[in-house]
Amino acid sequence: MYSTTPQPGQIDDQDPLYAHLEDFVASASNLHTSSPKFQMSALDADRSIYLCREILSGTAVVCKFFGGRCDLPRFECRNLLNHEFNCLNMMRVKGLDHAPLAVVRPLGKVEELGCLLAEEYVRGRSMDYYIQKAAHEGQGQRLFRRLNLLADFFAKLHQSTSCGAACGFSIVANSFRRIVRELAQAGVVRPGEVEDLFDLCDRWEALDVMWSEQSCLVHGDATPTNFILHPQDGVTAIDLERMHTGDPMYDIGMFAAELKHHFALRILDAQASEPYIGRLFRRYCGAYSHSESLFRKMTFRSRFFMALGELRIARNSWLPLGHRKWLAQEARRCLLL
Repeated sequence: MYSTTPQPGQIDDQDPLYAHLEDFVASASNLHTSSPKFQMSALDADRSIYLCREILSGTAVVCKFFGGRCDLPRFECRNLLNHEFNCLNMMRVKGLDHAPLAVVRPLGKVEELGCLLAEEYVRGRSMDYYIQKAAHEGQGQRLFRRLNLLADFFAKLHQSTSCGAACGFSIVANSFRRIVRELAQAGVVRPGEVEDLFDLCDRWEALDVMWSEQSCLVHGDATPTNFILHPQDGVTAIDLERMHTGDPMYDIGMFAAELKHHFALRILDAQASEPYIGRLFRRYCGAYSHSESLFRKMTFRSRFFMALGELRIARNSWLPLGHRKWLAQEARRCLLL
C-alpha cells in the first residue's frame, strides 16, 4: 500500500493516482473529459487533505489520504478510511443527502493509494467564517440563521439514528479523565486542579440523569470548520471519521464550547457567545415534541459536555497558554454542582 501523498502540482498521467482521479471527477460531474489534466493543492497538509481540480472542466474533488498521517499505523489508516466511507454512505441513506441538510458525498476509496477517500468538493464557507463575522463585525443575525441550520442538522442526525439503548456515560467520563491527564503533562492544568477535576467528574458520573439519554450516532468532531454553509442556504457536514454511537449532547456541548472559545479568544468576551449558544439549544429542542422539558434537561446535561469540549480545545498547542488555562478553568466552572 502506498503511504505517500501527492506533491502539489499537476498529476502525471503515468501516476497510479491518475486513472482513479478520472473516475472520481466523472462521478462528481457526470462529464467524461478526454485527456484530463489534474492539479493538486493542499487544503490541510498536516492531515494529508488535498483539493484536486480538473483544469479543463473546473471540476474539483477532495482527496483525503489517511495513509499520509505518519502518526497512524497502517491498519488504523485502513480502519479510519472504511469507517468514514461507510458513515457517509449510511447518513446519506438516512436522508442527509441533499440541501438544506447533508453530509458530503463520497466518490470512492482506494486502500492501495495511501488509503485515499475521495469526496465531492463542497463550495461555501465554514461556520468559522460566520462566527468571525458575528464577533468582529456585529453580523449576529447571519450567525443565528446558520446556527438554525446546524441545530436542524444535529436534530435530524440524532433522531434518525437513535437506537433506543441508554448511553454508556463511563466512556465519556474516562475520555474526560484522559484529556485532563494530557493537559497536566502539557502544563495547562496544575496537579491540584487535576484532582479537583477528577472529583467533579466522579460526581457527574454518579448522577442518574447522565445515564438516561438514548444513544444515537454523533458527528464526533463538531467544530466550526467541519460544517460548510453554501449558496443554497444549506449545511453540509464533513470529516465524519470520528462518528460514533454516543450521547446526543456530545455534539451540542462540543459546538457550544467552540462558540464560547471563539468569542473569548477573538474579542475577549466569552459572555458574548451566550445568545448564540441559547439559539443552538432552543432550535435543537424545537425539533422534538417535548421541547420545553428537553430544554431544561439539556441545559443541565450539556454542562458536562461543554466542559469536555473546552478541555478538548485546550489541548491545541498553538493556542496561547493563557487561553488554554482559561479553557480549563472555564471547564471547571461548568462542572460545579
